[in-house]
Amino acid sequence: MRTESGHTFVTFLVALLIGVFGTLFIIKSQTPNLLVREIASPYGFEETLEKLEENAKALGWKVPKKWKANFQANFKKIVGTDIGPMQLLKMCEPAIAADLLKSDENKYLSVMMPCTFAVYEKSDGNTYIAMMNLGVVGKAIGGDVVIAMQKAMPDMLKMVDFDNPPARPAPPPAPAEPAATPPGSN
Repeated sequence: MRTESGHTFVTFLVALLIGVFGTLFIIKSQTPNLLVREIASPYGFEETLEKLEENAKALGWKVPKKWKANFQANFKKIVGTDIGPMQLLKMCEPAIAADLLKSDENKYLSVMMPCTFAVYEKSDGNTYIAMMNLGVVGKAIGGDVVIAMQKAMPDMLKMVDFDNPPARPAPPPAPAEPAATPPGSN
């Protein structure tokens, strides 16, 4: 009876260790894929930047010029290293950000704003887009952040869905011209 009990304990311990180390390996190897998404672009570098910005604006996001960072030029200038074409495009959906940041307990989240997309070219000659997986980040933080990220993430996915770009908003109506005054009615 004792050897059977000892065998059961050893089997349990081995299975537990395999489970723990297997889980840790999966977490370690998959965490980068969970937190950051990388999407291959069907376009070249410059066209990807243009399409991404167009899609963001079509969805009502703000993309100020001052929020664009050319990492390739900056690294060449600062450390003399050419990292290849890479530009960060920062954007914001102001209503979502304001709803989240109006609460004191969420102000620390401003460190994650504005949302950032990295557009870069790899040595294979293809252009890629990387972005935070806000769905996972929101769930990890919890609270109001989950709701805000559930609002923002679908828009971000639409921005990089170049096969089905978001509909462009209709242009504002032209201002109405004043009605003509009939002659002699002044």
